[in-house]
Amino acid sequence: MAKRKITVTVDEALVDSVRLGDESLSSIVNSALVNEVARRDREMALTDLLAEWDDTLGPIDDDSVREAEQAFDALDARVPVRFQATTELDSGAA
Repeated sequence: MAKRKITVTVDEALVDSVRLGDESLSSIVNSALVNEVARRDREMALTDLLAEWDDTLGPIDDDSVREAEQAFDALDARVPVRFQATTELDSGAA
């Protein structure tokens, strides 16, 4: 696949936390972008599937929603957080 050279600005702590070994930082960034594109594709597919289920089966009741939220909160509590994930694109300012 063709490559394009770009300039990106990332948090210094993220760069410092990466153990490069034999892998280049460019390779790590490329893998991260591949994973992000795949995550977005899965999210879109899941959104479509849930909309289909909602149309077919009706909305999920509030008790089931709360139960699912509690299960995900419990799962999140088991995962150590080293960096805060962002859901918004920043302005690009460093």
